[in-house]
Amino acid sequence: MKKLTIIESIANPAVRDQNISNAASLERKTSYGSINNDLEGNGSAIETPASTAVSVKVPELEKTLTLFHTVSIAVGQIIGSGIFISPNVIIKGVGSMGLSLIIWTVGGLLSLCGALCFGELGAICPKAGGEYQYIKMTYGRMASFANLWNLIIVNSMAVAVISLTFSTYFLSLFMDPSHSHFGTIKKLVAAIAILTVVSICMYGTKAGVWVQNAFTITKFLALLFLVSLAVAYLCQGHTENISAGFKDSNMDVSKWSGALLTSLWAYNGWNHISIVASEVKNPERNVPRALVMSMVLVTCTYLIINLAYHTLLSPYDLIRSESIAVHAGEMFFAEYSQGTLTFARYFFATSVAVSTFGALLSITLSSSRLPYAGAVEGMMPTLFGLVSKNSKTPITSLAFLGSCAFVCVWPSNIGDLIQYVGFLSWIFWGLCFVAVIVLRYKMPDIKRPFKIPLFVPVLAALTSLYLIIGSVYANPLISGLWLVAALVSVPVYYGYVDTEKMCQRWMDKLTNKLLHYLEAAEQKQ
Repeated sequence: MKKLTIIESIANPAVRDQNISNAASLERKTSYGSINNDLEGNGSAIETPASTAVSVKVPELEKTLTLFHTVSIAVGQIIGSGIFISPNVIIKGVGSMGLSLIIWTVGGLLSLCGALCFGELGAICPKAGGEYQYIKMTYGRMASFANLWNLIIVNSMAVAVISLTFSTYFLSLFMDPSHSHFGTIKKLVAAIAILTVVSICMYGTKAGVWVQNAFTITKFLALLFLVSLAVAYLCQGHTENISAGFKDSNMDVSKWSGALLTSLWAYNGWNHISIVASEVKNPERNVPRALVMSMVLVTCTYLIINLAYHTLLSPYDLIRSESIAVHAGEMFFAEYSQGTLTFARYFFATSVAVSTFGALLSITLSSSRLPYAGAVEGMMPTLFGLVSKNSKTPITSLAFLGSCAFVCVWPSNIGDLIQYVGFLSWIFWGLCFVAVIVLRYKMPDIKRPFKIPLFVPVLAALTSLYLIIGSVYANPLISGLWLVAALVSVPVYYGYVDTEKMCQRWMDKLTNKLLHYLEAAEQKQ
């Protein structure tokens, strides 16, 4: 049978009419298409497991990333919206500056342990896909599908969190956060931001990347300015906030797991190096080094920024502040003229809003490829394999992710969403940490260019267990619901992916109809 891609079928009506019209009877032997560039470069045919009989043509990724580039990617991915919103949630849980700094330090060390585990796994399996590949290699196809399912849920919530962070700072330009309708309007603006970003990404990948790169610099300018204000504030003799130490610390250990999950949200991104491992030069050497270097840099940066927050603001101010950076800037300039106070408000609100909008673009671009990759692997409906002829973007996958994120915006606040993301993420990261131990016995003779002490994955796995149990103990109903949502992947796998079922044939028919509609719509443009 001729290998056929969804892109090809859109571009060539004759091919579509001959092949795609019978998609329902092909029993998932149709090739779904390769990522964006597959029309431009030469690729190699990759056969997926025989149970699905899916054959796709994907391009070979060129190794162009040096150690410096890889560290830059990791630091840029990690330092995002989290540092502008997480300190507020953490101080609510632990109560004092001293304990919050300990939480941030522990979060950095735990993320470093996770990065080291991924470093060993990445050296063994330097393929694109990161944790998806590690789980598939260790536990099999069903576990990797559960991981993919979980990633789609987690990234939808992450998009919602970043959009809410954007709307919080954006609205602070026009509204007082204490306004009675601020919360409702914030969610409305967040939903509009998601729709806008999805539209930009549908227009084309290059458009999304260009906007993201243009916005990234503002994030670092805002952080640098914030630290300089804190240093100046200390030089003026204002030490009352930072000298509070451990005063009013909350010693309820059950609250610490939530605070730790929130700090780990800010560190989220340390696993992204492994996702692009196949594009790193000398990955066996550079991937582990980049993971360690990036985590040390980020941890030190976060501690400095949190010291700046606590220098300018008291714990009470942090707890009641919706937009921390704006409030910190206003605190410094409160002793000066009204003009400087207005400048601080607009500078920080605009800088953080712009940088979080760039982060929103980044995560939407990358996360929208998950359902598409699932379709390529034969693990998701062919519907998510549709790629626009004009923009070369996975439009149905983007629409699905945007819809899920849109729903996540409304029922929860930022703090709850962050803890749900952490809860679900650390379930599968825990499996990856255990995978390091399992593969030591399952594949004892495989070459390990980077090998970590065994206590590192053990400590990381035990931490994952603590975070999961702590979340369930602190909020059993919500945690249980999200755990059930993750476990639903098991019956879905055996009912949809593993065997030919009626829902597959129904989905193929829907895909075929949508394909005709999209072609007609694009011909009118």
